[in-house]
Amino acid sequence: MKMSLRNFFPVALVMAFMFMVVCCQGGAPSYDSRLSRADSLLRCNDPDSALRLLTAIDGAKLSSAGDRAYHALLMTQAQYRCYADITSDSIINVALDYYKGHDGEREKLTRAYIYKGAVMEVLGDAEQAMSLYKQALSVAELEDQFNLGYANLRIGYIYRDNLVKDSSDIMSLKQALHHFEQVPDSFYMATCLSSIGSSYSAIEKRDSAMAYLECADRLIKLLKLNELEVINLRYLADEKMFSHDLKDIVAAKEIAVKLADKESDERDHLVLIAAYTLAKLNKADSARYYLAQVEKDRLSDGLRILYYDCFAELARKQGDIGDFVDNYKLADNIADSLVNNETQRQLREVEAKYDNEALKYEALRYKSNWLLSLMGALLAVSALAIGLLVLSRKAAQRKRQIASSEDTIEQLQSDAARLASQLAANQTMNEELKATIAHQIDTFTQLVEMHYTQFTRFPKKFGELFKKAYSVEQPDVSFWTGIRAYADSTCRGIITQSLASHPSLAETDVNFLGLCCCDLPTTVIMACMGYNDAHSVYNKKRRVAEALGLKGKLDDYIMGFKPS
Repeated sequence: MKMSLRNFFPVALVMAFMFMVVCCQGGAPSYDSRLSRADSLLRCNDPDSALRLLTAIDGAKLSSAGDRAYHALLMTQAQYRCYADITSDSIINVALDYYKGHDGEREKLTRAYIYKGAVMEVLGDAEQAMSLYKQALSVAELEDQFNLGYANLRIGYIYRDNLVKDSSDIMSLKQALHHFEQVPDSFYMATCLSSIGSSYSAIEKRDSAMAYLECADRLIKLLKLNELEVINLRYLADEKMFSHDLKDIVAAKEIAVKLADKESDERDHLVLIAAYTLAKLNKADSARYYLAQVEKDRLSDGLRILYYDCFAELARKQGDIGDFVDNYKLADNIADSLVNNETQRQLREVEAKYDNEALKYEALRYKSNWLLSLMGALLAVSALAIGLLVLSRKAAQRKRQIASSEDTIEQLQSDAARLASQLAANQTMNEELKATIAHQIDTFTQLVEMHYTQFTRFPKKFGELFKKAYSVEQPDVSFWTGIRAYADSTCRGIITQSLASHPSLAETDVNFLGLCCCDLPTTVIMACMGYNDAHSVYNKKRRVAEALGLKGKLDDYIMGFKPS
């Protein structure tokens, strides 16, 4: 039977596609069952059992290069998770070199980059670690939520551990939390909540710090994560010991004293918290008892700051101004040296140059794919046809997404117009109007957060990219009228009173104050104000506080108007 050309082409296309799949993927790889078992143990947060199993396997005697690479990846992962002594990157390099040449192993390549970064952190090269974590983000599949979360978590820790004070750690940790919520993974969600709270504490945002730490505490107790509970309680004690509230200071002292005798890894930190809080409570003898238990020379730089703070506080309570100033200066000098650390500058350079490195990496990948496509003209034509089909579907999906966003924006504009007329007719805000404005704010928040992950690789340009992608301009007058009215209603007339005491307050300052009163995420405030990065939001808070003549922070001013 003869086949017409019209019937031949679809059949050839299907056969070529099947041939391409077989050639490029080679079928699902088959691994040694012991390795798969070890991987499962790691995913179930049982690294100790995984390490015992992997140590019993001689990686060099495994039959295939794929098994040897898999063993190297899992061994590094288990050693790192078990805090084993890692002295070189030779093992993880076996895995990374192998997976770089196997496009069908994207998940394992992502992990290899992450754990090569973790090894470099252990070896003291934060700059190289940052670059590797960024590479992990660039090669990870969009649906690989766990590895996307873990890479962001490690980046957040690098920023935090190197005392980068522009909230970069908080942004990365919140991004990690978002990914872990999608998995979901309760252990790492609790880890992120605790770490975010600690980071807010470091920049003295007490309300945010306590909110995240207490949320972490509830989740940790629910999951019975004893080891993580100790860390989170220490963070809580760190936050409470600098409070001006006597109850917080006593609570911090009780946490520290309770845990100091049980916890070896954090013992010096807990003992210093106990000493500091006892000094603040004017119990000098007890404070000196705890200070005598630590050796200054073995303390990290961060703990040496607290060590000198303890002596400064003791001197202040005893009225010894000279001793107070001496110890305060010692602590302050150490803090300055940490803030000006060269590593911080290097981390910023990694971020600045990474886009070019990522483009080079992508170019190499596409070059490799192009060489594979030269296997035959039929395969190339088929691949092109399939590629066009996929692209057209993605374009259609993107078009539907943008259309949905445009509908949302139109609805917001309609709501804003209706709100303006209602506000004109009602000098007082009734509950129905208040609920309508709250719904409008929530809708806009969902719109921003729904698309924020699309610009993960460009967080400093989010505001600009968001407006350009969805043709969103800054909200109009009716929107701001609703925001101000809602802020007055929920914060006991804060806008009215602020304008009465400072009639020259700029309109943008009043609008910004209204947004802050609505407890909106930073990304939403960025989008509303037309800012490109979170740093602009923090600067604006400082400027508005100055315009209001505040001695403290804007967040504290707003809290004073919140219903108790």
